[in-house]
Amino acid sequence: MIPLIAAPMAGVTDKPFRQMIRHFGLHTLYTEMIAVESLRRNHPATRKMMDIWDEENIIIQFVGINQDSFIAALPLAEEVGAVGIDINMGCPVKKLISNGSGSALLKTPDVAARLVEAVKKNTRLPVSVKMRIGWDTEHINGVSFAKTLESAGADKIMVHARTKSEGYAGIPHYDTVSEIKENLHIPVFVNGNITDLKSLKNALDITGADGALIGRGLLGKPWLLSEIETGKKPIFNLADIALQHFELLMNYYGKHGLFIARKHLAWYMKGQKNVAEFCQRVYAEENADKVRQLIQQYLGGNA
Repeated sequence: MIPLIAAPMAGVTDKPFRQMIRHFGLHTLYTEMIAVESLRRNHPATRKMMDIWDEENIIIQFVGINQDSFIAALPLAEEVGAVGIDINMGCPVKKLISNGSGSALLKTPDVAARLVEAVKKNTRLPVSVKMRIGWDTEHINGVSFAKTLESAGADKIMVHARTKSEGYAGIPHYDTVSEIKENLHIPVFVNGNITDLKSLKNALDITGADGALIGRGLLGKPWLLSEIETGKKPIFNLADIALQHFELLMNYYGKHGLFIARKHLAWYMKGQKNVAEFCQRVYAEENADKVRQLIQQYLGGNA
């Protein structure tokens, strides 16, 4: 089976979510995107995101623009047991674009190359880059950008098959990922619109990629990687899974976990009856025990 990895998603692929995926199998997973500048300032929430010492097969994704901050972060990643470093060059969020990081690096390949060189020189871990195919459909430079990263020392390229301007919408440009694969000598993974075995096969057939990342398809479906790999959906009660995730969030975040849980519970409820009513009640509820009751009430009969 071709390698499948859970893609990094800010505000989603935290420790509780990774634990839920691991409930169904031992997969290679990403942390959330971790800002190297915040880590260097020892921001408590950012440091907490580095808490992977008790997990296996975790790739830490860093984002930023300052080489010194990246270099300072690398020993920390090695200490906590990361199996790889990924540099984010694909996030389209305005806050990152404004300081030249994330997708903005697509416009400055020389800066991106120097960043990869600096990271590669200062860690023993394999270094990958997650990128997009270009800034917009008028400026698709995925092939040349990926070749630049390979020359700078990247060990693997993870390609979201959309432009920065397209965000997460529209049909992914698998043809461009195919061109990137044809022009590189290092592994290329494809990302974008992969939600099941059929869409995975389609993406791989078109791109010839060495592996795939699955992102939003995992929302409310932490079992998806295992389902695709085995060809069978695990047998479980959906309320039990949602409750388990809820408890992990509460234990990890404390009271704040109640608010983080809302989006996850809405994702679990997708496709079920009375979705709007459930979400309205959960989003208005500030008592954890009552949320547990709502989970049982609305999801308890779903296997």
